[in-house]
Amino acid sequence: MLLAGGFAVLGYPVEVLLLASAGVAGGVARRLGYDWRAMEAGVVQSLAKAMPAILVLITVGALIGTWIAAGTIPMLIYYGLELISPSLFLVTACIMCSIVSLFTGTSWGTVGTVGVALIGVAGGLGVPMGAAAGAVISGAYFGDKLSPFSDTTNLAPVVAGANLFDHIRWMLWTTLPAWTLGLGVYLVAGLGSEAVATPDIEPLQRALADSFSFHPLLLTPLLVILWFAITKRPTIPGILQPTGSLIPERTESA
Repeated sequence: MLLAGGFAVLGYPVEVLLLASAGVAGGVARRLGYDWRAMEAGVVQSLAKAMPAILVLITVGALIGTWIAAGTIPMLIYYGLELISPSLFLVTACIMCSIVSLFTGTSWGTVGTVGVALIGVAGGLGVPMGAAAGAVISGAYFGDKLSPFSDTTNLAPVVAGANLFDHIRWMLWTTLPAWTLGLGVYLVAGLGSEAVATPDIEPLQRALADSFSFHPLLLTPLLVILWFAITKRPTIPGILQPTGSLIPERTESA
């Protein structure tokens, strides 16, 4: 009631309402006989379970910044403008983000890296931004939800006392049909947008080429993350490895 009424009706900040809700919950717990030490232990235990997800959010921010500064995302935009057809862009974007997110286990990381590149490609090809963002987010969350490397996918069965792969298998019953239906919608929408003229992408490509030095080594971060995922290594070290190696040297122009 505090969240719904305070935010939707009164427009109060969510953070303040969450603290107020916690105060109410603490009062109820005290009335039920729990002292502060018991409540504190419960808070610490809950934070410990959520900490992997928090650490992923922190490291993804560094990952996005370094991929942009080093030229990895601009390089994906540059060649994506040449390879992706406007009519098949939505389907291609959804499938690509699904694969990357499934291997990496992070929807935020996928949206912030490959997703940013695809949005740049969509702008160059004249694809509507809303539809492009929808395809990117759909693919990213589909892969994240079914990835055995995802923090939330691991957190849910831990809290419920279930097996990880049983959890993933049962989620397929709802996730796969929705994803397939989405692909069909993206395909129909893309094929039906032939009237949209493809803009001249040469100025955008020239600007990217003038600002960055493209080299196959710029794809190394993506390969490193995929290798960590395929070999079932921890997600956070996999994110930090290419992040640290791609920090550009400081220059006067920078």
